[in-house]
Amino acid sequence: MYTNQKLEDILHEMLIKSVENEKFPGLAAGIVKDNQVLFTGEYGTANLSTGDPVVRGTLFHQASVSKTFVATAIMQLVERGKVELDAPITKYLSYFKLEDERYQNITIRQLMNHTSGMPDEEDYAWDRPEYDEQSLERYVKGIGHHKLLSQPGQKFAYSNIGYEILGDMIAKVSDMSFEQYMEKNILKPTGMQSSSFFKQEVEAYIAAPHVLGATHECDGCVSSVFPYNRAHAPSSTLYTHAEDMCQYLLMHLNGGTAGNGNEVLQPGSYNEMWKPHAQTGYDPENAQIGLGWFLGEYKGSRILSHSGWDTGFLSNLFLLPDKKIAISVMSNCDYVNMGSVCFPILDLLLGSNI
Repeated sequence: MYTNQKLEDILHEMLIKSVENEKFPGLAAGIVKDNQVLFTGEYGTANLSTGDPVVRGTLFHQASVSKTFVATAIMQLVERGKVELDAPITKYLSYFKLEDERYQNITIRQLMNHTSGMPDEEDYAWDRPEYDEQSLERYVKGIGHHKLLSQPGQKFAYSNIGYEILGDMIAKVSDMSFEQYMEKNILKPTGMQSSSFFKQEVEAYIAAPHVLGATHECDGCVSSVFPYNRAHAPSSTLYTHAEDMCQYLLMHLNGGTAGNGNEVLQPGSYNEMWKPHAQTGYDPENAQIGLGWFLGEYKGSRILSHSGWDTGFLSNLFLLPDKKIAISVMSNCDYVNMGSVCFPILDLLLGSNI
């Protein structure tokens, strides 16, 4: 059994060693337990070229962890009677079409749980970013050449394209941009005051992405390409830090009520969002998919999660709701094993009766 202070000291030492041994440029972690923030920490370097350190306000690109926010937003719209999970996406986006007549059968639910049959994106155009408000709609209108991998609802196949479609739907149903909806209805009510889906708003505070050099002359080099394109905001572009993510974790662990008292989601929405919809074929921690969340088991405990990986960034999010434990870990590199950080933290938390 550890005291809170002893546990914080152990976590601090673990994360320092992770940066040193795993060669992370920068790393940040947030941990909540029993409805309170247990720990936040920032380590290493935000930009190896300048030597700027990771500090409390340093933001990290979250990549696909962003999808859990999209799922949360859609469940809000379901609660408000603006979206039906089993309605076809064409009900909300009349211009969505594919070279495959089966597209007319794709539902909101199937896009959320990756059983729509949509293929995945192969070129995010990070080197050709778009910044205008029409970029997301333009992207959805531009995917008509695709064909489905399978009959909608038949099987799991992870698709970033599906989440861009969902993000565009959020914009059309709410009559505001995707980023505006997320700020007004998810980020601010949750207490994520420093976070944004729009890179230009927070650019000065974002850690630089790091990749391995082509000749492996350095353990990590600042990437010449930053993984941002407004057309891919729903699937990828949340910028946040450990303290803000702790507020998000607390909100979900508390059944949709944020620490500031705001009801972001109604408790009943979790019955849909966190129930199994399909088998993934992945490891036990991610064996099933809910609506925007992976579901599984870790050492006998129910676990909900999502990971993120884009050029120069990695992120992991784990919730063990029955244990009232959740962690968020983020790094500004894409060539390390995040499991080497996350699972020892979970083991420590599960083994301590604080």
